Amino acid sequence: MPTDPSTKVKVPLYPLEHVQETLLAELIKSVKDLAEFEGVLLPKSQNELITKAIHIDSHTVVEILCVLDEVVGFEVGQAAVRPGGYESIQEAVDDVTARTAKLWDKHFDGGVA
Repeated sequence: MPTDPSTKVKVPLYPLEHVQETLLAELIKSVKDLAEFEGVLLPKSQNELITKAIHIDSHTVVEILCVLDEVVGFEVGQAAVRPGGYESIQEAVDDVTARTAKLWDKHFDGGVA
């Protein structure tokens, strides 16, 4: 049975702040755990930590994506992560949040995320 295009489901509002907060918390935890394991000193200030030049491998980011699945309601796959990684926590949060927003739109617009 054909579907009337005018009855298309409206895309829900992307939970931007929740995605950013969740991702930031997980990345900080991951970076701190790795730094402790490797004996690397990190800034004590959270603002300094999230902007500090620290290479974060893309595989590390992919490993923590599962925390976003519950936030957005679908599986956030590796397409949300830029190959090659990131040079700061803030860069990772900004990029993954933007990529997840595109997956959100695709998921709720009838595509498969």
